[in-house]
Amino acid sequence: MRAFLWCNGELPSQEIIDNLGEISPLFGVDGGGNKANSLGFEVKEILGDLDSIDNNDSQTKRTLLENQNFSDLTKTINELVKRGFSEFEILGVDGGDTGHMLGVWGSLAELPDDLVIRLYHQNSTTHRITSKLGSFEFEMGKDKVFSVFALSKCQNLYIKGAEWEIFNEELDLSTKGLHNKGLGDPITISGDGILALIIEN
Repeated sequence: MRAFLWCNGELPSQEIIDNLGEISPLFGVDGGGNKANSLGFEVKEILGDLDSIDNNDSQTKRTLLENQNFSDLTKTINELVKRGFSEFEILGVDGGDTGHMLGVWGSLAELPDDLVIRLYHQNSTTHRITSKLGSFEFEMGKDKVFSVFALSKCQNLYIKGAEWEIFNEELDLSTKGLHNKGLGDPITISGDGILALIIEN
């Protein structure tokens, strides 16, 4: 099952919202639930440590997730996995303090590797690629820019169909995969670690 999550960062553009179609079921990650409600979206439930929510919003169901060893995003996804969800579309991930921004990438690294996760930014979309999910193939227009970052150690990175191809190379978190380009052909990416594929809009 697929779920939409709204985090407590900057509001996504109307274009992003329109491209996603029906945003349902929608869950708020702590204060992100209030932001989604303020735009008129129906939030099914707000989850997290609830330290950033507007107490005037008493109609939306709230679930307290107390474990302070993990971020609200990680805790929310883990809770929803228990309910049968395995695919997550995440909004409101940009902005806020530096720790929270880096924490989003930390969530991608620590969450179970059989989950499909996409992040929607103002100028790009991030797809999480894992060995458990298999190779990832997508269409890229000529000269369209994308980047690949390793969120865990990857011994065998494979990128085929791009301007700069990589075959069975090692990749750690670095700038090695920054700003590759499409050739107008399908691109295939795979690896034995956790990768973040960022496609610019």
